Amino acid sequence: MPKYKSENNTNISLTYCFNELLKLIPSFSKTEFAKFLNTTRQNLGQRLLRNSKLTENERISLKNILIEKSIPIKFLSTPYILGDVALVPVRSEVELSCGSGIISNADFISDTIGLDVNFIKLYGGNPQSISVVFAKGDSMNDIISQDDALLIDESKNEIINNKVYAFVYDAELYCKVLKKTYSSICAISYNKSYKPFFIDKNKQFEIIGQVISVIKRM
Repeated sequence: MPKYKSENNTNISLTYCFNELLKLIPSFSKTEFAKFLNTTRQNLGQRLLRNSKLTENERISLKNILIEKSIPIKFLSTPYILGDVALVPVRSEVELSCGSGIISNADFISDTIGLDVNFIKLYGGNPQSISVVFAKGDSMNDIISQDDALLIDESKNEIINNKVYAFVYDAELYCKVLKKTYSSICAISYNKSYKPFFIDKNKQFEIIGQVISVIKRM
């Protein structure tokens, strides 16, 4: 039975990956999955039984295939841990509007960056659910400025009043303070030149995660 070096494994299980692909492609088969991973159907079956993880090389290869086929790849963006370092997805082409909104492209992942696990925990984040995106606009000045890198914990998608969140609203990406009442959700900017607005329940609204830290350019 072949062995797989754990140090090259991501924390994305093959079973989870296959099930996510089934949601996107209902006719998807294990034979096709094996081809995507450049392995045999038998080998894949053995690894599924062992609940094996994707290797980093397999994740990169699978990501490239899915991008080529215009299939969403967000499920492949889960950070993975190597010792004390979390390899975090960087969505450099995803810009969170600190203004009036930017067309949503939240699935795009361009790179990864290694962040110390203890650094992430220091800011209350989960090292296995962090991603990095970038701010555009001035509505969150003076706390968040143009081109600041934002650390987002995608596991924190329940609204805690007066925390900053990345979210999709009406197919556009935003970064705002959210405040929830019994009957409404209000999006608030730090820059008082921008008026708060209420989320229309009849429009698409999805929280990507909570902004736990800001990394500024010097």
